[in-house]
Order: sequence, then structure tokens, then C-alpha cells
Amino acid sequence: MQDLQCVMAGRRKFYSAREVIEYICLPDGALSDTESIPDDKIADPDFEESPEAYESDSSFDDDKPLAAIPKANLNHLDVEIHNIHADSDTEVPDDNEPQPGPAPVNKEFSWRQRKPPAADIDSSFRGPAFLPPPDEIPSPKWYFDQFMDKSVFEHISNQSNLYAVMKNGPELKTTPSEIEQFIGLHILMTVVRMPSYRMYWQTATHYDPIATVMGRKRFDNLRTYIHMNDNTNVKQKGEPGYDPLFKVRPVLENVRANCLKVEPEENHSIDEQIPFKGKIGMKQYIKNKPHKWGIKVFTRAGVTGLVYDFEVYTGKGTVTNERGLGVAGEVVLRLVSEVPKGLNYKCFFDNWFTSPELIVELKKMGILTVATINRNRLRGCTLKSDKELSKVGRGAYEVKYEKTSGMSIVKWYDNKATNLLASSFIGPEPVERCRRWSKEKKEYVEVDRPHIVKVYNHNMGGVDLADMFAALYRIDIRPRRWYLRILYYLIDLSLVNGWLLYRRHLTQKQEKKYMPLLDFRVQVADALIKVGKQADLNSRKRGRPSLEDDPTSHQAAPPPPPLQRISAPSVDVRLDRCDHFPIHAEKRGRCRLCKNGYTQMACLKCKVLLCFTKDKNCFLEYHMTK
Repeated sequence: MQDLQCVMAGRRKFYSAREVIEYICLPDGALSDTESIPDDKIADPDFEESPEAYESDSSFDDDKPLAAIPKANLNHLDVEIHNIHADSDTEVPDDNEPQPGPAPVNKEFSWRQRKPPAADIDSSFRGPAFLPPPDEIPSPKWYFDQFMDKSVFEHISNQSNLYAVMKNGPELKTTPSEIEQFIGLHILMTVVRMPSYRMYWQTATHYDPIATVMGRKRFDNLRTYIHMNDNTNVKQKGEPGYDPLFKVRPVLENVRANCLKVEPEENHSIDEQIPFKGKIGMKQYIKNKPHKWGIKVFTRAGVTGLVYDFEVYTGKGTVTNERGLGVAGEVVLRLVSEVPKGLNYKCFFDNWFTSPELIVELKKMGILTVATINRNRLRGCTLKSDKELSKVGRGAYEVKYEKTSGMSIVKWYDNKATNLLASSFIGPEPVERCRRWSKEKKEYVEVDRPHIVKVYNHNMGGVDLADMFAALYRIDIRPRRWYLRILYYLIDLSLVNGWLLYRRHLTQKQEKKYMPLLDFRVQVADALIKVGKQADLNSRKRGRPSLEDDPTSHQAAPPPPPLQRISAPSVDVRLDRCDHFPIHAEKRGRCRLCKNGYTQMACLKCKVLLCFTKDKNCFLEYHMTK
């Protein structure tokens, strides 16, 4: 059989076909992310190597599969070799060609079982505490404005008017106030859902809180011409400065900049979110995700689920391998670039991102890490096989330390599966006991669990938590234009972040009761629709008047509707000082403010009864003070 030529660190060496059985061949420049194969299976003389055995689950694996690599080109394959310090992330340089760019990353690691002095570090958090919350908890609209401020609505209004003129359509004449109403209606539609958004205006399914705010034709007109950037400045693919996200870039950067202003937590997790399925070139397929199709958004979030930074993946070229850490490593470094350095902030991520070089680089920056790691990236760290650990029993583990950096790698056997974790500041001690379900005994049993596993499980789910909150009431109107889906994603992100920031302030004030996310969204929608807008006189009906409204009709008058409880308006609506006029109510009732008085005067906009007498003016007080 033909020998395989391997290139490592500028040196060439030949290996026989029998020695190649423990090598993993990678496409040129790709980052190794293959599924782990048990050591005892590889050592089995009857083991047959096949492309399926090394099937990649990487989300960037959209090039040729391993089986499609031409065999005549074997000398040009990067090769990663177990127990030999080779790098599969960088291209093989030519011996006679000068090497531009940064110096290569040091791949030489020395592993030992004894804990080195470099592993004994002070990992206590040295970052600043959160600033004190406001004296009075602001309204939900205020928290929403911290992430999607008024400049966003002004920008969308200007660009939509410009786009309508460019399309030779009717003059749009929209305003920032109307764009706020447009966004507020979308948020309200996530609370009261219908199969089609046009059903909110239909006779059989008419919904007044939406239909009386804006006509259906106007709503459709705004959906047609809503825009977020000037198309005259767009660059075509292949031109310098081409940006796949050009149509949504200003709003995207505005929301991201506002997320970066929030004081960070101690523990952060990095993962990806997938908020879209539709026709777009940057759509990704990830087979191990619940929603397999979508736009990949790399996200850094805290343990609470609050998102601090994100980056939309647009395909090849989104991230360049500038520091020799691979695409995944560069993603992590870009997401933590705004994290304060040297204060022992901690970052958690999964095995798609992890490499020993990345963990060392983050430790140099003063950012500590815990992450799962693939066994083909151990850089010469030899651990017990799965069969050896299984003989010891459930809960068995082994740890190795890197001599220079103090990095630890722990292999833990649990439930017939092996978990590999790497960390720059923590190890297996103290070993704790945890409850695990035993299929054989049909009961819970106590199992030894290294401390590193507990810390990782507790802090890794921040991005998934943020995605879960957004998915509860996600804006799900499916547009034909992909950039509207990104806009909806940013709206949901701003709502969830605002709610989590509101909960943080309540926690600082030691208040346990908080407003549910559903009520929070309703109040934000209500404020966007009504604050600063004119009141709808008598809740006028749109369209042609019916015979029932004709005063000359001789039909019998319908019975009066039953009394309904009128809910109080949100604080933002009550204090906006716009169109709060006194009107004469049909029936006398109890005052909303003083509770003891009865009146027949009501507010045109708030729709509540308020006293206005010689001795007291509840109407004025209600609209002036909180």
C-alpha cells in the first residue's frame, strides 16, 4: 500500500499504511472537530476505518466530506497525529517561501499527573460590583430603550421613506412615532396569536387593540417599504467592502453597542443561536441542534441569560485565522474582546471552540476558562482508555496537568460515556457526590463527580437560557426578506435583555416578586403604541359604516354590553402628557385614584374614571405623579 507523506513544522516524514490507523486526516485548513472514538475500539485489530467513523459534526463543515478528498492529493493534507504536537488549524508552509503574519502559536505541551505550581492560582473574582439600581424601578419601556433606543426608530423611519421613493412607490411619509407603533403591534401579536396577521383586521376575528391602532393597508404598506440602510451605498459580492449584512448593519451595531454597555457578570458562556429558517445564502445546517436550519449567531451571555455580545456568521470570511487558533478560537477571542482583562472573569464553552492553545491565550489575557474538549485535540495528553475507567466503575476519573500553564484536563466516566473537560483554573478537587439514575438498579445512586464538572454544568447554559426566553413569545411573522427576520431577532433580544436587567435591579433591592416576561412584553407594546400618540376618539371604526350605525334605521336598539373591568394603563402611557382630555362617561363609577369618590368623568386616552371637583383634582394628580 502506498505510504502517506506527513508534513509537520516544516519537516517531512513517511509513515506506512499500518501506522496511519491512528491518524485523522483533515481537509486543507479545517479545524478538527470529529466525533470521539473509544480507545479500546481503535486498539481492536478488527476495527475497520471508514468515513462514517470520522463524520464531523462541525457547523463549518460545509466543504467536501472526508470520503470526497482526492486520494491522489494525499501529500497536501494537513495531518493531526495523536501524541505528536502537530497543528491541524494552520496551513503547511513551503520550506522555500517566507512566512508573513504573526508568529506561530507554541504547541509544545508537557503533561504530568502531579499538580504543578502554575496550577495554584487565585481564581477569586476581582471585578467591580454592579452599580446600585435606580431609587425607583423604571418602567418596562425604559428597560427596552436601554437596548433599542429612539435613534433606531428615527433611522428606520428615514431609510423607509427613502426606500419608498427609490422604489417609485407612493410617498410613505412615516415617522419615528409610527415606526414605534409598528414594532409595538408586532410585539402584541406574539401575545395574542392568530394563524395570519391579517385576521386581526377581519370581521370574524377582529381584535380591537391592534385593529384600531393602524389600518391593515397601512400596516402592509409599512411592511413593504421598511428599510434600515441606504441601498445606493451597497457593495456587490466580490467588491472591496462587501458586507452580507449591509441591509441591517446600522441597527445591528446599535443594539450590539447597547448590549456592551451593560455591566458584565463574573461567569460567561459562549454558544450559538439559530433564529431563522428561510431562503438566504448565509443559512447554516447544524444536525445536533433542535432547530437545525437558521442563521448562526455566536453569542456571549451571562449565567442569567443576559446577552452581552453577539456576532452573526455570514459564511467564509466572517472570521480570519489571524492568531493561528483556528476559526473557532478566533470567534471566542472576538467575543471576549470587551471583557475586562486581568480581573478573573470566567468563560465557558463547548468542544467545538476548545483547544489547549486557546485556553492558554485566554489565561494570558486574565480570563479563566472551563470547557469540554475533543480527545483529538489533547496535544499529547495521554489518559486512561474508556475500558480502563469502566472497570473502576461509574464516577471514576483521571486528571493530567500541563507543566508550564497549569492547565488541567479531566476525564470522567459516567453512564457509559466519557467526558473530557479542560480548565485553566480548576481541577477535580473537591470530589463531590451526586445523584444519578441507574438503569440496572432502577433507582438513583450516589456517584463521585469532580468539581470541574459541577462548575461547568452550572455556568454553561446562559446562551440556551436566553434562547429559551426569546422562543417563548418570538415574533413569528414570516417575511420574504431575510433582514426583517434579523430585525425581529433584535427586537426579541432587546425585550429579553431588558426584562433580565429589570430582574437584576429587583434582586439588588432584595425584592423577590417580579413582573413575568409576558406582562413585561405587553407593557412595552402598550407604551410603544400609545406613548406620545394621539388618542383614538371614541375608538372609531374603520371602513364603510354599517346599517347598525344609521340613526334612521328602525331596528331595535341592542342591549347594553355588560360591565367590563378596565385595566389601568402603563406608567409610560399615563405620564406621557399627550391627549389626556376629560370626557363624560356613560355611567358613574368609583375613582381610579382616590378609591372613595364616585365620578362620571373619565380620561379619553386612559379610559379610567377620575375625580375632578372643587376639593380634589384626581385627574391632574393621576397624570402627573407615579
